Amino acid sequence: MYFAKLSRKIGVIAAIALGAFAVSGLEAAAQSEYKPKAEVETLFDGPLVTVPGMQLVIKHFAVPPGFVGGKHFHPGQVFVYVLEGGFAVEMGEDAPLILKPGELFQEPLGGVMRGKNLSADDWAKFVVFQIGEAGKPMMVKAE
Repeated sequence: MYFAKLSRKIGVIAAIALGAFAVSGLEAAAQSEYKPKAEVETLFDGPLVTVPGMQLVIKHFAVPPGFVGGKHFHPGQVFVYVLEGGFAVEMGEDAPLILKPGELFQEPLGGVMRGKNLSADDWAKFVVFQIGEAGKPMMVKAE
């Protein structure tokens, strides 16, 4: 009798835990389902030999149609060069800046921004150059 009650309690606890795990898994899947990922390739990440304590990071981004990035800022000085497609940069309350192929944009240092591919059909491709303190991340998530 004792073991039967204990077995039922363990079964109930296991069912609750499994249900909570399943729900959190569904929530995570639902959240990630609508967030297309950018394809990112690091082209260079290393020290600036002539400037001790500083590094250069160069990354190639390809973002799918309809992509909306998260709000973030860069702790270093950033330049964005657009290769293909169009890309919108939202910064604060200002109207989005629309970048086209061949354009170079210098982001304000530490400014919170978000990038968007406004096209429903075409990928946007661009290269990001960041110069900053060695060991700092390229992007920091912002609220």
